[in-house]
Amino acid sequence: MENLVSSIQSIQPMTFSKIGETEKHTESSTPFLNILKDAVSDYTSMQKTSDEDGTALVMGEADNLAQIQIDSLKTEAALQTTVQLTSRALNAYKEIMQMNV
Repeated sequence: MENLVSSIQSIQPMTFSKIGETEKHTESSTPFLNILKDAVSDYTSMQKTSDEDGTALVMGEADNLAQIQIDSLKTEAALQTTVQLTSRALNAYKEIMQMNV
């Protein structure tokens, strides 16, 4: 019982930064903007690959039809991820704007 009581730490007061101050992020945290940018860049690169595969298929130069289908499905998944991230960001913004101060 004594080990349990000694391991409990007191609650630290909250600290707020002033407007314009940069906030330090730990290595494990990633800003949402970086996640969204990565998702968009992943989608654009996959879309480019899928377009090249489609062009090769139309021209009759495609060797691996299964890989073309896999690339197409990856592009679709990347698009769905990007759309979900964007809609969740907009919903969070709307919710924040509706808060009473």
